[in-house]
Amino acid sequence: MKKTPPSEMRCQIIHQRTLSELGLISLYEVSFNNGKYAVIRLDNDQTFQAGDIFKCINNLWYCNEKLIHPMSFQYVDQAEAQRSFLEYER
Repeated sequence: MKKTPPSEMRCQIIHQRTLSELGLISLYEVSFNNGKYAVIRLDNDQTFQAGDIFKCINNLWYCNEKLIHPMSFQYVDQAEAQRSFLEYER
């Protein structure tokens, strides 16, 4: 019986910044392998850098082999992702 490969989505971090004075949340502008963009928020237990790759395999998200839990996000075009990243305030 032929195994179905796991569904995998990848995105590369374009920009990163930490939100708030306490630095509890990091914000990432990312580019997906399907041509879409997004701004992703993560708890700041580990900061990732521009060029790092987020992977989603079977609905589980990873970066550098570490399981991560991004907050909800929307796919947008590049201009909207850039605007959201620059204007986002918590």
